Amino acid sequence: MGKIKVAAHAPSIDMTPMVDLAFLLVTFFMLTASFRMAEPVIVDPPSSVSDKTLPENTVLVTVDNNGRAFFGV
Repeated sequence: MGKIKVAAHAPSIDMTPMVDLAFLLVTFFMLTASFRMAEPVIVDPPSSVSDKTLPENTVLVTVDNNGRAFFGV
């Protein structure tokens, strides 16, 4: 009488517990992290003094988002 061969197959590994643990660790580290305060940035604004003078007959026209025009003399 001959031996019956059992078909060999690769073992199946359930990844669900590992994924759950990974998400728990990520959540833990996100919630317990202390964020660094933003460091203030020193801004050197340009000066608003101009060497050029405007001519005497100047008209300023400003148009807003609604299409309204404003005139200034």
